[in-house]
Amino acid sequence: MAGRQLTRYELEIMDVVWRLGEASVQDVCDNLSRPLAYTTVMTTLGVLERKKGVLDRRKRGRAYVYHPLVSRDEVSRDLLNSLRDVLFGGSLPSLVLNLVADESVSKKDLQALKAALRRVERNK
Repeated sequence: MAGRQLTRYELEIMDVVWRLGEASVQDVCDNLSRPLAYTTVMTTLGVLERKKGVLDRRKRGRAYVYHPLVSRDEVSRDLLNSLRDVLFGGSLPSLVLNLVADESVSKKDLQALKAALRRVERNK
């Protein structure tokens, strides 16, 4: 997905499509956490399909239904890699330490991170 960075607004729309598996413009409008104009959502879905290549659409009745071509994990990895490269000079430890240094990180979250790191170490 390199070169197809998504804006926060585009990510909000993609979140709805990922959650639903497929969505019409109206489905997206109905499932967004904030109200947006139908035409705004329709235009953005078109951009995500034609220009960014992260959605595909099929005609169903009178409406188009959009399907994701990329997974949430792919987009997440690309976004985190960008953050790492731009804000943390390419340093993965700096990125992770910045995330976990927040006071809102629970003991349970830290235990889950330690377990995930152990799994990664075993697979390397």
